[in-house]
Amino acid sequence: MSRTFACMHSNPAPEHDLSATQQCVMCGMCVPHCPTYALTLNEADGPRGRIALMLGMHQGRLEPDEATIEHLTRCLSCRACERICPSKVPYGQLIDAARARIAPLHPAPRRITWLRDGLLLRPARLLLFGTWLRLLQRLHLDRLPLPRPLARLARLAPPLAPVFRPRADYPATAPRRGAVGLFLGCMGPVFEAENLRAAIRVLNAWGYDVSIPESQGCCGAMHQHGGDPARSQAMAAGVEATFQPLGLDAVVGVSSGCMAQLAEHTDLPVFELSDFLVRHVPSPLPALRPIERQVAVHLPCTQRNVLRRPDSALHLLRLIPGLSVVELPGNDRCCGAAGTHMLTHPEQADALRAPKIEAFRTLGADQLCSTNVGCAMHLGAGLREADRRAEVVHPVRLLAEALVDPGGVA
Repeated sequence: MSRTFACMHSNPAPEHDLSATQQCVMCGMCVPHCPTYALTLNEADGPRGRIALMLGMHQGRLEPDEATIEHLTRCLSCRACERICPSKVPYGQLIDAARARIAPLHPAPRRITWLRDGLLLRPARLLLFGTWLRLLQRLHLDRLPLPRPLARLARLAPPLAPVFRPRADYPATAPRRGAVGLFLGCMGPVFEAENLRAAIRVLNAWGYDVSIPESQGCCGAMHQHGGDPARSQAMAAGVEATFQPLGLDAVVGVSSGCMAQLAEHTDLPVFELSDFLVRHVPSPLPALRPIERQVAVHLPCTQRNVLRRPDSALHLLRLIPGLSVVELPGNDRCCGAAGTHMLTHPEQADALRAPKIEAFRTLGADQLCSTNVGCAMHLGAGLREADRRAEVVHPVRLLAEALVDPGGVA
């Protein structure tokens, strides 16, 4: 056994704890629900096999070699297995802990750490990149060869709106019912600018003041699932310290991935936006104009398996008169985005996306909705292979479109 692994095993940090692997009874109920197992039919690419590998690491019987590391890093952290598990094995915690253990032996590719830490977590750089990319899109030059670290991110980017530069406060435009904070996410102002503007319009119309504190930071999800849980927890604590003193009724966000991370790692009252809006539908409902359109709703894994509110987006969209709302077939399976997974394992991510794109085209729906930014970007990139204008939108965009008196948000 290598000295590095022996040291990690003999005195593991709390975030490296794999002892819960012993809860697993190896019944195999989880295996048919695992997207990566369905692709390879390799037991080691399913949750039971991965737990066996982690148990071997925990007991000191297994040194994580290259093959073991690949089986663990190919996991999507979709947690479909966790939801179905009769023994309540905390698989999400275990796979994060395993990745934290192997991180010294298998650091993330430099291009990924640069995109994450050198671009996405640097607001000034990201705003500059977004402005530049939007110009390329408008000139139809965004498919030209780009530097490798930026090429796939540029292909994943939706048609970009002007960067969102928020004010600190947006007062309610209907009788006041409370105050919420809007979590932007590190990518939000660039990649979800229209979703954020729509969120403010709808929240104001629902009777809520919206506060947007500066320097919110990142939720930490990319680091949590990328082998650095200590830094991730520090990021989540920073978000909590930003919003906690404001005395808000809730903190909401347009990306279920971010809100799932904050729900599990802070004490803030956090909600994915569509879930918050469905829980607090005003009476009377603001005037909504009909939208004669069929939309298919994609359900992110974080909404289904972590937040456990799978029907919120469907219920929200069904408030809009004239709108035909259907679930995207195969919503029980991950689309392959899985945070940075679509960057680190693009072939597997694209293979998992393919049946989603085919299902959407078979439905013949006019539009696709999702409540998670990564899923929306990944699915949108697949749709744009046939139609470069295609965009996957958050349900709140359609609700804001339907508002008779939406108000203006710069």
